[in-house]
Amino acid sequence: MKKFLITLLAPALAVSAFAQGDFQAKAVLSKGDGETFVAFITAATKTQIRYKVRENAVNFVDAKIADFTTIYLMQPDEFGEAMDLYEGGKYKEALEKFVAYKTVSKSTAGLKNNFHTLAAFYEMECMRHLGDYAGISTALQSFMKEQLVRDDQLRQLDLYVMWDAVKAEAWDRLLIISREWDDENLADYQRVQVAYCKGLALQKTGNVSEAVIQYSIAMTVDAGASANLAQAAALNSLQIYFEDEEVQTAITNWETDDENKASGGYARLLKAATLAKVYNLYLKRGKALPDNYAKFLKYEA
Repeated sequence: MKKFLITLLAPALAVSAFAQGDFQAKAVLSKGDGETFVAFITAATKTQIRYKVRENAVNFVDAKIADFTTIYLMQPDEFGEAMDLYEGGKYKEALEKFVAYKTVSKSTAGLKNNFHTLAAFYEMECMRHLGDYAGISTALQSFMKEQLVRDDQLRQLDLYVMWDAVKAEAWDRLLIISREWDDENLADYQRVQVAYCKGLALQKTGNVSEAVIQYSIAMTVDAGASANLAQAAALNSLQIYFEDEEVQTAITNWETDDENKASGGYARLLKAATLAKVYNLYLKRGKALPDNYAKFLKYEA
């Protein structure tokens, strides 16, 4: 008898675990018999949902997720506004909106591809763009990745290991980690991350010629959507050129009897000049060239 009662009570106990509040997510629900309707989901677990059939309804329905062939969550305006800011490069403002939406929408976290989880994901992406790698490490501790469905988003969680190495200034470890992605099929914005991190690791460990190659990849693969990294890659490359003794010799000997146009330093000086021009044209984004690097602009073949 006791076992029978526990069996009967199990669904009720699961439903009672639903968070109560005013939040509701608009969704399209479809059943196997072809019935499709709009619903307003107020809470969900991994196996059940609670929904209303009208936005202002008082009564709700509890149902098993397995009863539906499709549960399609419609993008809420608040999330859309945050994404617009994110895609516009306004990461600080977007971060605030993602956090706000994540906070109020927790009751739907049990659903696949829910906007609570997506808001938490893009919160971390904003942190990455803002250079808050410690914030990412903290956020990952409570992040539930099971509800993500896109491969590139799941892969991004793995790429955060690189940024943790950047935070720790563990350059040898960063080089090892970044090389592990060489043969992987990555989205462009992720290839930029790998190239930049590898370039940074190479620069910090003294292999500056290889670092410049990786920075070049970071500047060209996806410069539009990864403008911050493209800018950083350009500045780091200009730093390498500026600290190059042969480049400094070429500067000293420019248009003198000692000028050697066949030297490696002269060639790299011209590359630095070209990169400085490219920076001013396409990558500046409100951050002027430091004075030392701006001097490269006057050199032309």
